[in-house]
Amino acid sequence: MKRWIAMLLIMSLAGVLTPFIRQISRRMIGVEPGVYLDYRNMEYYFEDEVRSIVREMAREIDQPEVNASIDKETGGIIPEQNGVFVDVEATVELVMNAAAGEHLQLVIIESVPQLRAEHLEPLTEILGDFSTPVMGSPGRVTNLRLALAAINNTLVLPGQVFSFNEVVGERTPEKGYKPAPIIYGEAVADGVGGGICQVSTTLYNAVRLAGLEVVERRMHSIAPSYIRHGLDATVAWPHTDFKFRNNSEYPIIVKGEIQGWRVRVWIVGRK
Repeated sequence: MKRWIAMLLIMSLAGVLTPFIRQISRRMIGVEPGVYLDYRNMEYYFEDEVRSIVREMAREIDQPEVNASIDKETGGIIPEQNGVFVDVEATVELVMNAAAGEHLQLVIIESVPQLRAEHLEPLTEILGDFSTPVMGSPGRVTNLRLALAAINNTLVLPGQVFSFNEVVGERTPEKGYKPAPIIYGEAVADGVGGGICQVSTTLYNAVRLAGLEVVERRMHSIAPSYIRHGLDATVAWPHTDFKFRNNSEYPIIVKGEIQGWRVRVWIVGRK
């Protein structure tokens, strides 16, 4: 019985003394008094607590880098943005080793994007250029303009595959596409987005002249009126696509627009 009473007394005393023991431990191995990290008072925190606080502060500061890109409207270069990250472990070490009363700053790392404006500036040479005649109804010409605007100023990185369907998207009335003649097998009938195969065909020939790798391409079942049969590339949402890979060392830019009487698509890059 005495043994049990003694154990209960020890356990009770331990419960009472635990907060005092922890407080002593904080003063012995925790952060020195008066240490601030930016706006946070860090004194007497244990290392794992400091790490949690630094990670919380990092969530408000961390910004991933952003690659340089091409403005779809103007074709101008949008400069890259460097990333900013808090080095959590270096900051924790700094705090834990700080002298009493020190005011510290987070250890910040700046990261540089892989693709920068300096990589896009030399892309000025025309690698492949092809045109086909503008023809058809006003609705068909509208479809041509919309599809050309969608592919215009599209940046394709080395090794990247360009998909016509992914870039242009589904051709719907909500996007402004009009009914115009479409080749269905051996027949021709009106359909929303009719005529945009002329854009994919013109793109295909520009890609071919640029020496880029054609990944997927199908011909029409009957010859289209705007080009010799065998040089065409049909597309249909979502299954029939035209794809090519940028198999060169440098990025390329796809450009396309109606210029006077012609549908023109050209590939700009660096030889």
